[in-house]
Amino acid sequence: MLNINKFLEKYYKKNEKIIIACSTGPDSMFLLYKILESEYKDNLVVCYFNHKTRKETEDEEKFIEKLGKEKGFKTEITSCDFKKIKKLYPSKSFEELAREKRYAFFNAIMDIYNSNKIITAHHLDDKIETFFFNLSRGTKLSGLINMTEYSGNILRPLLNIKKSTILEYLNKNNLKYFIDNTNFDTEITRNKLRHDIIPLFKKINKNYKENISNCLNYFEELKLFVDTEINKFLSKNKGFFFINEFNQLSPFIQKEVIRYIFYISNGKSTIGLSEANIKEIIKFINGKNNKTIKEIQLLKMKKDNKIILY
Repeated sequence: MLNINKFLEKYYKKNEKIIIACSTGPDSMFLLYKILESEYKDNLVVCYFNHKTRKETEDEEKFIEKLGKEKGFKTEITSCDFKKIKKLYPSKSFEELAREKRYAFFNAIMDIYNSNKIITAHHLDDKIETFFFNLSRGTKLSGLINMTEYSGNILRPLLNIKKSTILEYLNKNNLKYFIDNTNFDTEITRNKLRHDIIPLFKKINKNYKENISNCLNYFEELKLFVDTEINKFLSKNKGFFFINEFNQLSPFIQKEVIRYIFYISNGKSTIGLSEANIKEIIKFINGKNNKTIKEIQLLKMKKDNKIILY
C-alpha cells in the first residue's frame, strides 16, 4: 500500500503547498483521503474542474467544497460549459479539448500558490491503458513509457497501485466517491480498451498487470540509455555533427538522433515525423551531393562537405 508521507517528503518542503487534481472519482478520492491521513494535510489545495457534461457534476462540486470546509483544506473550483465551447473548436475531440482546459486551470492554480507541481491520481491500470492506446497509434519508445512518477510538473504517486486495490480500500472504509458513467461508454477508444480489450489479457496470464509494469520499467531503463547515447553524440559539437561519426552509430541510435533533432526543432513534438521521413534524412546525410539542404516541417538540415548543420 502507498506510503504517502514518504512520497511527499521526497518532493515537498515542510510548508510547501501540495496541489492535487481531484475529479471526485475513486482514484482521486483515494489520493485525497490518503493525503488527509498524512503529516502534510494542512498544506493541501484541492483543484476540481467541472466539465458540466453531466448533471451529477453539481453534486460533485458541492461535495468537494463541503469536504474542504470539514477537513480544513483549500478548494479551487472552476467550470467550463463544453457543449458550448466545443463549437468553437470543431477539429478537436472532446477529450483533447477538456484536457487542455483542465491543465490550463491547474497551471493557473500552481501560479497562484507559487508551486511548480501538481499531483494526479493516475494508477497502474491507467499506465497500462495508455501504453496500449499509444501502441495502437504507432508511438515509439517515449510514448510507450508514457507515465513516470515525476515528469514535467506532474507527480503520480499511485502508479504502482491497481484500480482494484483502490476500490477495495474505499469500500472497506466506507469512503465516499463518485462514478462518472461516461467512463463506461465503449464508443470512446480508451473506454473500449479499458473494458473490452485489456481484460482479455487476464485469460492469458492473471499476473499480466505486473508483467506489463515490469516491461514498462524496462523501457524506462532503455530510454535512459538511448538518451545518454544521443547526448554523448550531439554534445561533441553545437548545432552540427560529422557524417563519419554519425555512421559509426548503430542504425537504431541513428534514427533516435534524427528523431531527437526533429523533436527539438519542432517545439518538442515528433508529430508529423514518419519512419519514411527518417529514412529520407539518413539517405540525405549519406548522399553524394556535398552542398544541399533537407527540410521537414521546422527541421532544416544543411550538408556542408563532411558535416551536417541543423
